[in-house]
Amino acid sequence: MFAISPTDSDWFKYLKDSGLNSFVNFWTPTPWNIKQLKTGDRLYFMLKSPIRKIGGFGEFVEYKNLTSINAWNEFGYRNGRKSREEFINSIQDYINKNSSKFGGQTIDINTYQIGCIVLNNCEYWDEVNFVDTEENEIDFAPQVVTIKYFDQYDPFIQAQNDTDNFDLVNEPRDGDRRRETNIRDGQGKFKGKILKAYNNKCCISGETIPELLEAAHIQEYRNRNSNHVQNGLLLRIDLHRLYDNGLLYIDENYIIHLSDLVTNEFYQQYNGNYIQLPNQENNHPSKDALLLRKSGFRN
Repeated sequence: MFAISPTDSDWFKYLKDSGLNSFVNFWTPTPWNIKQLKTGDRLYFMLKSPIRKIGGFGEFVEYKNLTSINAWNEFGYRNGRKSREEFINSIQDYINKNSSKFGGQTIDINTYQIGCIVLNNCEYWDEVNFVDTEENEIDFAPQVVTIKYFDQYDPFIQAQNDTDNFDLVNEPRDGDRRRETNIRDGQGKFKGKILKAYNNKCCISGETIPELLEAAHIQEYRNRNSNHVQNGLLLRIDLHRLYDNGLLYIDENYIIHLSDLVTNEFYQQYNGNYIQLPNQENNHPSKDALLLRKSGFRN
């Protein structure tokens, strides 16, 4: 089974740009009491008009009703809003637009409940990869305002595991516009794949806090061909910085090496350990890429 739901474009863009892909709250301004979806089922994001195309998906974790303040406290920016005030105002705006139903009430953040569809391993696609439902013979009428379930073959499914092994990218790096992580082609999809491969845990520390996890390229990013699961590692943000600055590397046997320049015992505890590999062998890091990265190590 899979499902499609109309999706606020601001929610989608904020999470995509922020790199928040796991344990995000696809919140609903009133409780929907979702029961049909099972763990791992895909919920596709139908971006609202005028786009009216699917821009990605998340994998269902759980559903629960929470008060507005508890939803903010639990998910924070993973609600797809940059502040608590903006989050609460978004809920209030819905009530104001439907004043005949709610009687123009002002919500009490401590008692007003919303629905929380918790999603994992979200992939946020670039606009060129958005999918038209009609072209895939999926009936999703504009009149659907909540969610629609499909108990059939999923025509949108894209393999989580790359079918071919990763080959080092020898093409020139994309231009200056692509240097920041959040605007690299395919980054929103790449992180979703890496999170799933590494089961949402930093491969060095085991960290699971979503806000602290980043998808690191082994061979530095050059273009969208770099976004192969075998060219990625899931790292805690501080370890990612050490890795990108040549103060940490992982050899072809998947052993961690810390530079002598890193004297802090907190980091040296990882020196000589093995990384935690993905369960599926075809998701293991490319040894060619790991060897290439070694050349930048600062002893």
